Amino acid sequence: MRAVPEAPMLQGLFSGFAAQLGLSLREYQQSQTVIAITVAPHHLNQAGNLHGGVIASIADTAMGMSGTWHSDPAQWRLALTLSLNINYMASTPPDTEVRAVARTRGGGAKIFMASCDLLDADDRLLASAEGVFKRGRLRNDRR
Repeated sequence: MRAVPEAPMLQGLFSGFAAQLGLSLREYQQSQTVIAITVAPHHLNQAGNLHGGVIASIADTAMGMSGTWHSDPAQWRLALTLSLNINYMASTPPDTEVRAVARTRGGGAKIFMASCDLLDADDRLLASAEGVFKRGRLRNDRR
């Protein structure tokens, strides 16, 4: 296993919606991914807390990445979400850093299962998620 030595290169994996959310890749290794986000005003719901859709998106992204790691950073895969289940446990105010810690739990060559805990800076559990994903083909470019 290897943590993220090429973080700037791998940060490019976040495009479109993930980039708009402001996700930050903290750890990317075999079977585990850690993504962080600092809660900003545009992430809030009407109650002034982190929106549940943002939480689900962070968990979905982290779990999908947890099953696509490759020892060669030039090689990468996409993951397609087949099923996602999330349980919300605590609210999160603005300016809080939230970490999604995702781990691959099992599966085969094409389908894998993952779980994710979303934690604040004090390691308080904000939400937990589980998902089933399909691995895409191996790619050699970053498009």
